[in-house]
Amino acid sequence: MKIAIVGTDPAGLYLACLLKSRRPDCMVEIIDTGSPDRDAAPPHILTNPVKPELKLADAELGARIMAAASRTQGVVIKRDGEMVRTGGQAYAMIRAATLVTILRERASALGCRIETGSVAGRKPADLGDVVVIADGAESVTRATLADGFKPELRPSKTRLMVFSTDRSVAEPTFLFRRMSGAVFHAFLYPDGQGSSTLTVETTAMGLAAAGLEGAGAAKSADVVATLFGPDLEGRKITPRGGSWRPFIAVRNAAWTSGNAVLLGAAAYNAHHSVGLGVRSGLEDAEALATLIADGSKIDEALGRFEAARRPRADSLQRASAASVTWFEHTNRYIDMALPQFAYSCLTRSMRLNHEQMRALAPELSEAVETLIAGGAKSKTNRPPPPMFTPITLRGLTIPNRIAMSPMCMYNAIDKDGTVGDFHLVHYGSRAMGGAGLVIAEMTDVSPEGRISAYCAGMYKPEHVVAWRRVTDFIHAKTTSKVGVQLGHAGRKGGELRPWERGGAKGPQWQTIAPSAIPFVKDGVPPRELNRADMDRLVAAYANATRMADQAGFDFLELHFAHGYLLSTFISPLSNTRTDQYGGSLANRLRFPMEVFEAVRAAWPQDKPSCVRISAYDWMEGGTTVEDAIAIGRMLKDAGNDILSVSTGGVTGVRPTAGRLYQATFSDQVRNELKIITMNVGAMASHGDINGMIAAGRADMCALARGHLFDPYFTRHAAHQQDYTDLGWPSEYERAASLEMRDF
Repeated sequence: MKIAIVGTDPAGLYLACLLKSRRPDCMVEIIDTGSPDRDAAPPHILTNPVKPELKLADAELGARIMAAASRTQGVVIKRDGEMVRTGGQAYAMIRAATLVTILRERASALGCRIETGSVAGRKPADLGDVVVIADGAESVTRATLADGFKPELRPSKTRLMVFSTDRSVAEPTFLFRRMSGAVFHAFLYPDGQGSSTLTVETTAMGLAAAGLEGAGAAKSADVVATLFGPDLEGRKITPRGGSWRPFIAVRNAAWTSGNAVLLGAAAYNAHHSVGLGVRSGLEDAEALATLIADGSKIDEALGRFEAARRPRADSLQRASAASVTWFEHTNRYIDMALPQFAYSCLTRSMRLNHEQMRALAPELSEAVETLIAGGAKSKTNRPPPPMFTPITLRGLTIPNRIAMSPMCMYNAIDKDGTVGDFHLVHYGSRAMGGAGLVIAEMTDVSPEGRISAYCAGMYKPEHVVAWRRVTDFIHAKTTSKVGVQLGHAGRKGGELRPWERGGAKGPQWQTIAPSAIPFVKDGVPPRELNRADMDRLVAAYANATRMADQAGFDFLELHFAHGYLLSTFISPLSNTRTDQYGGSLANRLRFPMEVFEAVRAAWPQDKPSCVRISAYDWMEGGTTVEDAIAIGRMLKDAGNDILSVSTGGVTGVRPTAGRLYQATFSDQVRNELKIITMNVGAMASHGDINGMIAAGRADMCALARGHLFDPYFTRHAAHQQDYTDLGWPSEYERAASLEMRDF
């Protein structure tokens, strides 16, 4: 078998070593096509607190790599002369050029053939039985050898330049300096050479403020040395070549095409602030080597490789994207109190939760807890966990930061919106379970506004009486507050219940929307709303709001999200109107804002209002996070108290959901506008929730499936954290003394 590896990405070189070790009879050829200047690259992070150990299948090679790396303990964060040091975070870093040298030497010693050349004009079948494209993020080979990869190259909003310093540092150091309204940040990393690498980044605004637009290396070095001089402690810096350039995030629709496969940064990469892209590539190489060496058919082996490794790559790239976004917008965080700023920086990829931070940086974590608690102490004389600090919105104090997210239950008792025993038990149990705020399901303001005939309503006197039974129980038996979400299904209405739909097609009644565009392809188009319809809807929302107050709700959320009526006005994917309610974002928001203003006027002034939005449509041409910020600003100016930040639902396109996959949207909106937000989506542990609040990414966290799985999630979280202040309802007090066993 002949293996051709095009390029000298570390993953490709390592694959060559593994294949030659396991199949000495294989011919392994490495074609060096002229790699980018690795000396101008930031160091590779091999281990960090999330990935603490590097264990390569080639143990001898792994030992040599780790011997050449710098191992550190702790992190330093400096901001305009202030400093935070943590002691528990272990890292290992290696200079990019050093790693490639070690791998090349090992490949050569094992008998791999290394030649300098080009593959232009050649076909994959002519190069070998398997062709591995490993020539880095800026690969020129992807398109040359195959057209099936469909790469997506996404440049960051920041520009970076790499410098050397003449002395090493003891631990990774993050540097932040403000200049003329812009923020420069830098990564000062030991690189295993007795020196350190300084990677400096800023936005286009920062470069302009510093006079560095189009500047060469020498001028850039002078400015950087002056700006970060106090932080460098006398270290001299030298540019490593190159110019100010963006980080390019690489994704590919496919990793395989015929007998060709992408590996390393040619397939995907991660920002140097996360730094585990090369490590992940080495792990990919091990998986690919095993599949090739065991004699599997090549097409099957490559397919199994991509299926096994892509989910891990997607997870890494979500972490990388979150980190990149944080550094693209450091101006949003720079004015935070120093402990929270440092905490936010260290958890920016959202792969370290609060429990991990407590172990790695206990002093910093407690300082943040104290900050959020306002100095309050729990019974243990420590600040309470962030999730158990109260929050006050207008005249309402919510006892903790956990909310039950609104979820449609499709269980009205009379097919006309009246709730019954199911709702009393459903919502009452979550309140007994300790959630600070229980938000009832989308409750519709008119009969045709229901998703199904069994959805809850707020348009008949009977609805007030039925809901009052639920709110009275929660108020009498728990300390929880209770809210309602008012909405209208729009074009997603008139359906059967989810478990009854099967192959049936709705709708059961005429639906309405801003434009006559069905939700599903070939679906029945909704009727386009006219001004008279809008007037009736504004009145219906205001009436439902007054009824919600009579029903005893403490908190009201308006549904501007997930493709329901008001959401479809906002998204350009569902609103193609040419009148004053379509076109620009301001026009598309015009009717939803009319509804909000009518609701806010009808809702008591001492009770808070919330709006849930879809911050991102997950589809080209849809709403963006910049739109979400504009929406949040308009709602803030109109008197909204808290923004519930969700995504999607306008089309059938679903995101690749993962841990905290929506958190970055809440973070960006909250910290750009300095408003109160509620995060939703894929939270499943108190560590993640505490981390969100501690880092200032959200002020509350709403769990949906988490509360379906465990109605007592909040009490169990208190028990797991030894937090006894939550207390138990009188009828349940004996539960506090129970010692549970694992099995």
